[in-house]
Amino acid sequence: MREIAVRLFINEKFNTTIGKGLFRRAIYNGTIELRNPQTKFLIDMFEYPEWEALAKRDDKMAVINKLDGTDLPTAKGLVFSWLLHYDPLTKVKTPVDGYAVYSQDTNELHICINSPEFNTVEEWTLAVHSCKATGANKPSLIATNVDLVAW
Repeated sequence: MREIAVRLFINEKFNTTIGKGLFRRAIYNGTIELRNPQTKFLIDMFEYPEWEALAKRDDKMAVINKLDGTDLPTAKGLVFSWLLHYDPLTKVKTPVDGYAVYSQDTNELHICINSPEFNTVEEWTLAVHSCKATGANKPSLIATNVDLVAW
């Protein structure tokens, strides 16, 4: 299994306006970093209604249709994200087939990435931990399957 590190930051701009009647609804912003090969994805964690409204592509609609048959859309304490591949050299963000679900009650994060174009077709379920030192440019939550000291 590939090494993964997920960092979640509290969105300081949550519920502020970006235009008339338009609000920033992401509760958390974050990164998913993978090794061997090095790959980075960006996530914005929303409550289900806001996340569902962002589903515009067929692959995303397929995920929504699959989840509609479960209790996830109405479950309390869950936040969801679509994934964007991030190229740090060109700063290009590319939507990919995949999603992340974080349970704020059980502190579990499930990530599903189906992106052969970026050498990633995998799933993880990780325990999420609060960070001791928080602040500007420091994550408030982290999930990993590797010791980050050696990262």
